[in-house]
Amino acid sequence: MNQALAGIDIGGTKIAIALANLDGEILAKRRLPTPNENGPFALLEIVSQTLTEMIGENRSTLIAIGVGSPGPLDIDHGLIMSPSNLRDWDRVPIVDVLSKKFGVPVMLDNDANAAALGEFSFGAGRGFKNIFYVTVSTGIGGGVIIDGDIHHGVSTGAGEIGHTIVDPDGVRCNCGSVGCLETVSSGTHLVRLMKERLDSGEPTVIRDLIAGGTELSTLVLLEAVRRGDRVAIGIWDNACRYLAISVANAISLIAPEVVVIGGGISSAGYLLIEPLRKMVPEYVSMIPKSEINIVTAELGTESGLYGAIELARRAERTAVAINTR
Repeated sequence: MNQALAGIDIGGTKIAIALANLDGEILAKRRLPTPNENGPFALLEIVSQTLTEMIGENRSTLIAIGVGSPGPLDIDHGLIMSPSNLRDWDRVPIVDVLSKKFGVPVMLDNDANAAALGEFSFGAGRGFKNIFYVTVSTGIGGGVIIDGDIHHGVSTGAGEIGHTIVDPDGVRCNCGSVGCLETVSSGTHLVRLMKERLDSGEPTVIRDLIAGGTELSTLVLLEAVRRGDRVAIGIWDNACRYLAISVANAISLIAPEVVVIGGGISSAGYLLIEPLRKMVPEYVSMIPKSEINIVTAELGTESGLYGAIELARRAERTAVAINTR
């Protein structure tokens, strides 16, 4: 039987599971809804059953599992520590549960780090040693890869670009701070800003775009931008400028070879990447502008899933190294 790696990408609404060969080539994929009225352990049992089916169908022998999950996490003890979008997941010992179930090494990391690792290993970060990954979606997160390894920092807090302060006189963030990047550039707050402008009565095509019952979203905002709407362009330009400032600060601090922009809002394509490529160099003074490299993630919504596969590969290598000492 062929040896295989398993990657599990946990999100607030879905769990993606993949089985891959040792080169990271995906053999099979499944998706499950995350909400489960019987709690996280019942859901992990369903995940385990699904993975067992996938292993059997592909006539494979599982050798390691990687898991990407929203934080906060206790990576040292393999615990998911009550993320805001995973109700009832309080100190869930996911590493212990899966390692006992399958008898293989399991490696856990947060979803942004996993996505960074996915792009580093299989996507836009291939060929580099040092990358900074930024995910721009409902929230904003980041992952730092230095010399090929995830840089966790104290309390695994490295890379949290979404909670760098860009507007000290701004609004309060869910994290408790005031003026975080998330409060001006994330999907959640772009929707908030649109609502505020609509409530003020300003003329905008956004109102026409939602007249048929369409829900306010970044897709609506981007369509309004494409139509040349003044209100939408103002909101979007402001979001891009603050994101550019934060990315520039990250470049000045860690000097990555490449910055990879992922997450749902990265689907804006040139509307996002071109302003960043123009503005970021204006805010960086200590690194040659020719060395500033900003690209779009190649793996789309599966960066985290591929990262979980790479976590599995690294878990297996670590286990082998320990066993051969």
